[in-house]
Amino acid sequence: MKILVAGLGLIGASIAKTLKKNTSHYVMGWNRTVSVSEKALADGAVDEIGELCDLIPKADITFINLFEECIVPFVLEHKNEFKDGSIVTDSCGIKTKICRRLETERFNFYFIGAHPMAGREVSGYDNSLPTLFDNASFICTPTHAPKSKTDTLVELAKEMGFARTVVTTPEHHDEMIAFTSQIAHVLACSYVLSPLAPMHVGFSAGSYRDVSRVARINGEMWSELFIANKEPLIREIDDLVGNLEKFRKAIQEEDADTLKDLMARANKIKEEIG
Repeated sequence: MKILVAGLGLIGASIAKTLKKNTSHYVMGWNRTVSVSEKALADGAVDEIGELCDLIPKADITFINLFEECIVPFVLEHKNEFKDGSIVTDSCGIKTKICRRLETERFNFYFIGAHPMAGREVSGYDNSLPTLFDNASFICTPTHAPKSKTDTLVELAKEMGFARTVVTTPEHHDEMIAFTSQIAHVLACSYVLSPLAPMHVGFSAGSYRDVSRVARINGEMWSELFIANKEPLIREIDDLVGNLEKFRKAIQEEDADTLKDLMARANKIKEEIG
C-alpha cells in the first residue's frame, strides 16, 4: 500500500519510521515545515515528499498527525482530494469530538479515528524513534466505516509491531484516556508546582522520578486535549480530589486504621490490575 504520513513531529515521524522498519509499504511524508520533510527523506524515514495536492490522491491510508483542533479542518479542506475508498485516520489523543463531527459528513473515503498509545516527554522530528510503538497499544474508534476497513487498519497496526489493538467507541476511548493518561499529567504538574520541588536534589529517588516524569509536558498540545475531553477528565479530577481528602482527613485525625485500609485497598487493586 501507499501510506501518507501528514505531520512529521514526534508521533508522525515515529509512525513513518516504524512503517519503514517493520513493513514493505511505500511511505510518503508531508510536514508544514518543508525542511522537516526534507530531513525525513534524507534519513530514509519516508520514500517520497511533496505537496499535499500531489500526495493525498495516491494514498491508500493517510495518517494525520496534527493538534486536535486541526484534524477536522484538515479533513474537510482536503475531502475532495482523498482517494476513493481510502482510509483516513489520525493519531490524536482524544476521539469523540473529532469522530462525532466527521461522522456527520458523507465522504468517498473512510475516516477511522485512531490513537497509537505511546509518547515521550520531548517532541519534534528529532526525537522520533522507529521503536516508539514497541509493546504499545493501537486503539481504533470507527463510526461509519465498514468492518473490512477497520480490519485493514488493525492489521497494519499489527504489522507495524503494536503489541495490542483495541476497537472501541470514541466515548469509551476518551473516558479511559482521561484515567490512564490525562489525569496522570494533571497530577504530575500539580505535584511539581509544590514550592519544595526546586529543592528536591539530594532528597529524591524513584518515587519523585516516577510521579514527576510526565510533568515535562507540551502545554500547548495538552491544554487542547484537556479542554476537548473536559467532562471525563473533570470526573477523574473529582475522584482524585475525593481520595486525597480521605487521606488528608485520616492523617489530620491520626486515624491509622483508615490509612491502613485506604492503602490496603489500593495495594489490592494494583496487584490485581497490574
